[in-house]
Amino acid sequence: MKQNDKKQYAGVWLDNHKAIIISSSSTENGDYKILDKVKANEGHSGGSEHSINNAKQSDLLKYFKSISSRLINYDEILIFGPGKSQEQFQNHLLEDAQFKSKQISIDSAEQLTDPQIIAKVRAFFKSRQS
Repeated sequence: MKQNDKKQYAGVWLDNHKAIIISSSSTENGDYKILDKVKANEGHSGGSEHSINNAKQSDLLKYFKSISSRLINYDEILIFGPGKSQEQFQNHLLEDAQFKSKQISIDSAEQLTDPQIIAKVRAFFKSRQS
């Protein structure tokens, strides 16, 4: 475990275009803040349907790897957002040995403002600590 045995929490709001990563800060009051924003690579044109689909799959994998690389140091992760993106990302994490021992939860949510995203992550982890 970590030196102070304090769990580290992170939340990720994502869709197919961008991800917003929220984490608890190192302050004692447990404030949450936006750690990073990741944009997905978009815009494939030309070529066959098969080659465009392969390029999209490759871009999705790069997008997920970019997000997951920022989450390695967290013990519990909440993934939420619209559509199926959160389920796809959860499956990506579960296939990675570095995330096998981490607690990963998913939830659905539509478009939210940055303060709403932070509030959702704060409320989720506060309810789990009670």
